[in-house]
Amino acid sequence: MSQSNPLVPFIPLNAPFSEEQRSWLNGFLAGLYSRASAPQALGDTPQSKTPLTILWGSQTGNAESLAKKTAKDAKAKGYRVEVFDMDEYPKDRLPKESNLLIITSTYGDGEPPDNAEAFHQFVLGDGVPKLDQVRYSVLGLGDSNYPDFNKCAKEFDGRLAALGAQRAAGGVWCDVEFDDDYAAWRDAALEGFLGEAAAPASTEPMSESAPASEAKSAYNRNNPYRAKLLSNSNLNKEGSAKETRHVEICLKGSGLEYEAGDALGIIPQNCKALVDDILQVTGFSGEEIVPGAADDEVCLRDALLSHYDINTLNKGLLESYAALVHLPELDAMIASQNGHIDAYLKDRHLIDLLHAYPAKLGSASDFVRLLRKLSPRLYSISSSPKAYDEQVHLTVGVVRYYLHGRPRKGVCSNFLAELEPGTELSVYVQPNKHFKPPANASIPMIMVGPGTGIAPFRAFLEERHASEAPGKNWLIFGDQRSEYDFLYAEQLESMQTAGTLHALDTAFSRDGEEKVYVQNRMREKAAELYQWLEEGAYFYVCGDASRMAKDVDAALRDIIREQGKLTEDETEAYMDRLKSQKRYLRDVY
Repeated sequence: MSQSNPLVPFIPLNAPFSEEQRSWLNGFLAGLYSRASAPQALGDTPQSKTPLTILWGSQTGNAESLAKKTAKDAKAKGYRVEVFDMDEYPKDRLPKESNLLIITSTYGDGEPPDNAEAFHQFVLGDGVPKLDQVRYSVLGLGDSNYPDFNKCAKEFDGRLAALGAQRAAGGVWCDVEFDDDYAAWRDAALEGFLGEAAAPASTEPMSESAPASEAKSAYNRNNPYRAKLLSNSNLNKEGSAKETRHVEICLKGSGLEYEAGDALGIIPQNCKALVDDILQVTGFSGEEIVPGAADDEVCLRDALLSHYDINTLNKGLLESYAALVHLPELDAMIASQNGHIDAYLKDRHLIDLLHAYPAKLGSASDFVRLLRKLSPRLYSISSSPKAYDEQVHLTVGVVRYYLHGRPRKGVCSNFLAELEPGTELSVYVQPNKHFKPPANASIPMIMVGPGTGIAPFRAFLEERHASEAPGKNWLIFGDQRSEYDFLYAEQLESMQTAGTLHALDTAFSRDGEEKVYVQNRMREKAAELYQWLEEGAYFYVCGDASRMAKDVDAALRDIIREQGKLTEDETEAYMDRLKSQKRYLRDVY
């Protein structure tokens, strides 16, 4: 073989390969070394680039999007970047890393996202080696309404430090509005890694564009689309204790695209009656000019209606309010730090604080600076784009209850429930590529979704029905009463008749003397469920994370252990295989 480049190695004739193998290897080496020897741009040699590994743990897609955005920005700064889903990261690489970024959310009761669970256990376990050579920084995405705020991220941060790793930049624990905190963390972390070791290969400014997952349309979380509401109906029959809305929204002309399994972000408005109540107790007229959420100026009434969260009461807000009003009894409660704060905060909202501890608040601007921005709400999409042209459907449980002497309303569920067809609302698509029907349409699906947890599974079934997918489908649905609360009953029965839905089991907890839930139906069908798993079925769960999802997980483990006649360790290994094969998937909240 002719060698035009003397630096390119080749396979000699006496090597133990066939002629075909030798020819392929020589071609591969020639191509590889010709690329390696090509002239490179100044400052773009491998030696001049600082290595950076980014790991992400994500339940809804935000952490994944930020990881990809950080990678793009880091490359523009001269880094050599690798990005990993935590589930796919080779754990033996960890002590060999020089620069490491971790971006992770926390969900449920302080739990890691599903794709971060195995890596989280590894890092916090006894077998992890020392990490003396690693520099790192952690970004957490969380919600300060929950007591275990950013617990997963904080555990990663503390454990890496305990193992000898050095912080290149301090960890940042973002709340639901994370854009500004993320940008500050990114800048600090990337500069911290560079230090004096290397100069950036590019002076190109870091991008503030939308993540790649949101780039198909001009509309995203920061620039939502004004969509028209097509229809809004109650799925529960008269006599039900619940109200579940079926909402249809027009996307025509938006360029927004979605897949079954994705979520729709809704920008809500607050309850007008609650705004009036807050204005009355604070003594403001509502006409005062205050900063808006986007650094603009608006009147106070509009700010409270559309810009700020006027429901949430957490420790940070309580302490900020106390510092502003200087009430001795409130200062005493905060100073005690003996559990009184947690007890007071439980189930209380901002309006409760204002009524319990009324005070002169200074200016209206001082008041709104206490509040965090009104955040979007994500809802699992309950339609397939293959079934509806330029429409998206939602299945929304309306939250209303009475507590501490006052009626309460869920912000976004009531906003949607009260909208009339023809009105506009701001929306965007939140991709969730980790909660999809199997790419192979012949693979069976087992779907467990009580209440509004049915939403993505309606989309999955519509997808398979529209594409005439051959795979078997099994839905386990639950709610309170079959007569009033059997959501989408007619459509599901039609899918059974059509042969799309091969098995349908229901659990209506209030129909009998004993309460029956979806996990009970799973146990009753244990042999069949295990057989489906052995045939390669994907197992999906959607709904409440704190109770239902844990009960379903426990039932699944028991079924695998008993039907497979496995030990505890073998059962755990079976579960790990399901997760690693992406066959145990959850959309829980």
